[in-house]
Amino acid sequence: MAESYYRTISGKQYDNELLEIAEKATKRSKAPIGKNVAKTLFDAIKDGGDYTDVEKRTVKYIRDNFKFSPDADEYLRSEIRKWAAKISVPAAKKKTQSKSANTKESSNKSKSSRSKKTSITVDESESSYMEIYDSREESNYEVAPTPEYNELVALNKFQITPKQNQFGKYILIGLIVLFLIVLLFFGVRSCNRNTQSIGTNKENGSNQGLETSSRSLERVNLETGKVSNKFDSRAKAIRFINDLQIRFIKQSMATEDLAADKIATLADALKSYPGIKVRVKGHTCFIGEMDENKILSDERAKFIYDELIKNGVNPGQLEYRGFGETAEIDTNQTEVGRIKNRRVDFTVLSVNPAD
Repeated sequence: MAESYYRTISGKQYDNELLEIAEKATKRSKAPIGKNVAKTLFDAIKDGGDYTDVEKRTVKYIRDNFKFSPDADEYLRSEIRKWAAKISVPAAKKKTQSKSANTKESSNKSKSSRSKKTSITVDESESSYMEIYDSREESNYEVAPTPEYNELVALNKFQITPKQNQFGKYILIGLIVLFLIVLLFFGVRSCNRNTQSIGTNKENGSNQGLETSSRSLERVNLETGKVSNKFDSRAKAIRFINDLQIRFIKQSMATEDLAADKIATLADALKSYPGIKVRVKGHTCFIGEMDENKILSDERAKFIYDELIKNGVNPGQLEYRGFGETAEIDTNQTEVGRIKNRRVDFTVLSVNPAD
């Protein structure tokens, strides 16, 4: 029967009922323990009518090993403080009454002391909890302060109450919300500027299709590139192909400076190993409409596909496809990330061992 009340962990006994309440709550959901579960824990603690050392140890273990929401943690701590203060006063009175039976003089002193104690009203506030312990020390009561009392004394030393501490949390949350609102405001303004730019291009009758939204599909002629690497094995060629990326300038078909050399090296690798079949994949960052980005990525992939054929690659080794903004490799929230996302990369689809 004792085992049902207690559970031994690392050689120490803990209240099994309190542990099961916390475990069942976290098993049902990965969210922090809420106020309802905290109330259930507190009701289980009050059941015995006393706050035992085992219960104190168990509460500390639960708070150290289970995540509580801020309001649930504050509720459990404050309720235990108030309840511990209420049950500690009667215990102090009983000890005083047992001492008064020894001598008449000590009886008179005890009566005087008891008359003072009866004038103390038990308030459920945290400040009254501290006053009860302080007056008990002055009257030499032999009741040790609880850990919760020591914590309140420390807070009172710096004139900080749990309510003040909670108010500080609200201020911090408010500042975070304000910061997010500012970010959202500037993000909307940036989007509005892009929309206005698109509308201006339309009014001025710039080019049709994507060019009306400041996108240019006009290809840029590439010079003949130089082969920068020779591969002495098919495995090295495949690794190079899968890692290769060719960058593009924002909202256009213009490529980075090294694009011609990269295309020449890739073409040489494919001609050296004709059994390799490759997919040419076009990508964009998230600026602009999704359907426009899809078209732009298709055109970028087709552009590199055509350049490889110009460099002598067998068309049967190639296919191309655009993915728009859906396959980013870095965050679109920074310019560095967006530069990395505006690219054409490659995937080896199959290898014919006979070639």
